[in-house]
Amino acid sequence: MSTLGPIDLIILSFPAGQPPDSFLAAVEQVERRKDVRILDALVVTKSPDGHIGRTELSDIANLGDVAADIAARRTLGMVGVDDVNEIAMVMDPDTSVLALLVENVWAREAAQEVRRHNGRLLATVRIPHEQIAEVEAELSGAAPAQTPT
Repeated sequence: MSTLGPIDLIILSFPAGQPPDSFLAAVEQVERRKDVRILDALVVTKSPDGHIGRTELSDIANLGDVAADIAARRTLGMVGVDDVNEIAMVMDPDTSVLALLVENVWAREAAQEVRRHNGRLLATVRIPHEQIAEVEAELSGAAPAQTPT
């Protein structure tokens, strides 16, 4: 029986080039807090002409320690070529994507207990920030803040 908590594949898109250093530093902070555990990560790029490239996390200078931690877990490579191809299909040209496969450590014990009783995770829904902002604005009676697209 698996001892992992629920796992999400999170796909974050950025304009052309690698994700900003400040974002990569935030990823490292999340990993250190141990609320989630990064199982695998890679950067996928799509050029203006549609050429697809990929960069392993270990090749990003600022994330060497995180990459070493992931390598020690023996989870590198869980996001494979088929996943890259699917990610590339939804990417805009001239963008980069950071794909993070994360375990929700905070829910590990609950997931184990559900599995112990032959239960299963039925569904997860990720609610986009724009929808949250709209609901917050409605509840406060203010106009929703505009977010860059």
